[in-house]
Amino acid sequence: MNDSSPLSTVCRLPSTWDERYAAFGAEDRREPSPFVAACLPRLPRQGYALDIAAGAGRHSLALAQHGLRVDAVDRSRQGLYLAKQRAIEAGLEPGKNLCLIVADLERPWLPRRDYDVILVSFFLCRPLFPMIKAQLRPGGWLVYETLTIHQTFGPDRQPARPDFLLQPQELKDAFADFELVFYDEVNQNQRATAQLLARKVVVSEQLPVISGQ
Repeated sequence: MNDSSPLSTVCRLPSTWDERYAAFGAEDRREPSPFVAACLPRLPRQGYALDIAAGAGRHSLALAQHGLRVDAVDRSRQGLYLAKQRAIEAGLEPGKNLCLIVADLERPWLPRRDYDVILVSFFLCRPLFPMIKAQLRPGGWLVYETLTIHQTFGPDRQPARPDFLLQPQELKDAFADFELVFYDEVNQNQRATAQLLARKVVVSEQLPVISGQ
C-alpha cells in the first residue's frame, strides 16, 4: 500500500458496482447513514481509520472530516474515483488524509496497518472478522452496520448470496470479546439492520503475585 498515491490498486477487478457508481447523481449517497452519524461524536479525532467496502466514500469523508486519516477500501474503482472527487470538493487531500485502495476484500484482505477506528457499512464478509479484531488497536472503536435475514427485497433486487445477511444476534456474538457500547437490530426505512458500536478491550498487563515467605 502506498500512502502517497491517491488511488492505489491491490488487484484489478471487474465490478457491476462500477456501473452503479457511474450512474450516481451528484447528491447520491453523500451523507453518512444515521447510525454512523450518531457514532461519530464518540470516535477519536486523530489516528487511523479503515472504511471497509467504502463505495463512493460517504463514511470515509465523514471520518476524515472528523480528523482521522482514512484508508478507504473497495473493489469498485469507479466508486473510489467518485470518493476522490468528492473529497477534493470537500477540501480534503486524497493521498494525505484519505488513501483510496482498490482491492478484493473477500480474498480476505485488509491493509497492513493498526487502526484506531474500523467502520463497516452494509457489507458482510465473515472471514474478515478475525482480521478486524487483529488490526484494531486496543481501545480502538468498531462501527458496524449491515443487513440481517429479516431484510425483504423486491423481485429485481435480491442479494447476490444469502450469506451476505446476518443471522439474529450474529454480529453481537461475533464481537462478544469487545466492550459493547451499543447494539440493536432494527427494521426501519425498509432496511433490517444490525448496528454495533464496540471497543476492543485493553488487556492490562498484570504482574505476578509473589507470596511472602
